[in-house]
Amino acid sequence: MRNMRRIMTAAALSMVFGLTACGGSDKGGASDGGYSFTSGSTKIEMGADASKVIEGLGEADEYFESESCAFEGLDKVYTYPGFKLNTYPDGDKDYVLSVVFMDDTVSTDKGISIGSTKDEVTDAYGEASEESAAKLVYESGDTELAIGLNGDSVSSVEISAVVEE
Repeated sequence: MRNMRRIMTAAALSMVFGLTACGGSDKGGASDGGYSFTSGSTKIEMGADASKVIEGLGEADEYFESESCAFEGLDKVYTYPGFKLNTYPDGDKDYVLSVVFMDDTVSTDKGISIGSTKDEVTDAYGEASEESAAKLVYESGDTELAIGLNGDSVSSVEISAVVEE
């Protein structure tokens, strides 16, 4: 399971930079009880049907797609104010793979944003499943919340679906 989380985190980060990562999937559909992100009135659940989420969010500021080597079809990245939404194909639908925060104008449903302190993260989410000097990782359902740290300050936030091979 730890290796799969690393593969999916690498895939999501690669998509942000316009690259793809190889892997596999048999998952489609919203995750059960995991981490989500709310933008305006649109709740974004990992693994959810991306078309409904995108409809709720409206037109993206930027859009990028590339042929996926992890899935059959196109990986897509939608850029909205403060975050990027990454999707993956499964059959004839796209699903939400991850949300990556780009600046401090957005926050998790528990108020954590880029610039928050490590103490604020642990107060909001408790002890991490995995912890290093540079990263806190939390797991819930089929999702993962990865908090990047620069010293005591949050430098990155990513919420992602854990997609099984």
